[in-house]
Amino acid sequence: MSQLIISLPLAAASPSSLYAFTQGPDAASLRQASATLLPPVSRNADVVAVVPATALSWHAVDLPAGKALSGPNLRAVLVGLLEERVLGEAQQLQFALQPHWQAGQKTWVAVCHKAWLQGHLHALEAADISVNRVVPELSPLNPQAAGVAAQLLVTGTPQAAWLWVSAAQGVWGLPFPSGLEALSSDLLANAQLSAEPAVAESAEQHLHLKPRLVQPAERLLTAAHSDWDLAQFDLAATGSARWLKTLGRVKQTLWQSSAWRPARWGLAVLVLSQLLGLNAWAWKLQADLRQRQTSMGLVITQTFPEIQVVVDAPLQMRREVQRLRQAAGQSGSDGLEPLLAALGQALPAGQAVTQIDFEAGELRLKDLTLTEAQVGPMQTLLQAQKVQARREGADWVITTMITPSTPRSAP
Repeated sequence: MSQLIISLPLAAASPSSLYAFTQGPDAASLRQASATLLPPVSRNADVVAVVPATALSWHAVDLPAGKALSGPNLRAVLVGLLEERVLGEAQQLQFALQPHWQAGQKTWVAVCHKAWLQGHLHALEAADISVNRVVPELSPLNPQAAGVAAQLLVTGTPQAAWLWVSAAQGVWGLPFPSGLEALSSDLLANAQLSAEPAVAESAEQHLHLKPRLVQPAERLLTAAHSDWDLAQFDLAATGSARWLKTLGRVKQTLWQSSAWRPARWGLAVLVLSQLLGLNAWAWKLQADLRQRQTSMGLVITQTFPEIQVVVDAPLQMRREVQRLRQAAGQSGSDGLEPLLAALGQALPAGQAVTQIDFEAGELRLKDLTLTEAQVGPMQTLLQAQKVQARREGADWVITTMITPSTPRSAP
């Protein structure tokens, strides 16, 4: 998946600002460039801005329950909870809640200078680089989690090294090794240590732990995989835009990530097999239909040799049978005599038919007036004789009911 991870400098944004960056998914190296010289990215690329740990402060707050916490109301609540715990005016600060926070629970809030963050985002936007997410370089452990080992990270050079602690108490940095005295033995007992190569030996010597070596580029890649997004409240886009960005990131992960390659191949094979199966089934149905039509044509040409061209086999056969009946002086089931006989048995007492028309198997009764109480019994008696009656305006039309044995045209 195409990805650009940018570390924001601590200084305010300016044309000469240099941004450390790496390109995923391997993040093999870390380079620097001004905003205008950053590598171009495609529209579907995932661009992540990383806020250095030095630029953030962390505060655990108890969000009140039972209130509609969203938008300006939520920010007002955070200002009220933190105004005594932060330096500077609350309106000049950017607040960001941890992912999946819930009202009524203890939640981490990240705080940084809004103008500083907004300036860098605008500088990147001016360079045609649209940031999808803003994540912290380091984040604290969930305050609800218990027994999770603290994460220690030693960065810098042997002459200017820093120790960063990510624990359930927050994230903080200490000069290394002089700041070790501020760490409790309980925290160090189960801590997990990582260190950059330049200070790995010194970290192992002072902390008596075997460190895992991490490169600066790898740290940025790890930060980019965080669920955090510091661009909240007035720095966030509209709700629909944020939702679309999230949907875009999910789409990129599903369709471009190597971890999802087997699932993509499986889905492609499934779709292809379904298409091939549907085509094969359609071909079989068409072949069966052609075979039945051919069989019907053979039946009618063998039964009635005078028919040379078969256009509508059921209709042609019906006409030939009707012609033979007429020639033999017999009437069919849809002739006038059977319909009159059925009508005579079903017609309500006292009703008389004064005028009838018969054409194409339909017996039309003129000026027959029936009450609602007489209609039901008459139709029931006619149906018992395979005859149906329907009203058309002031007339009643009597026809033979079509049964499954009656030849019909193929679908």
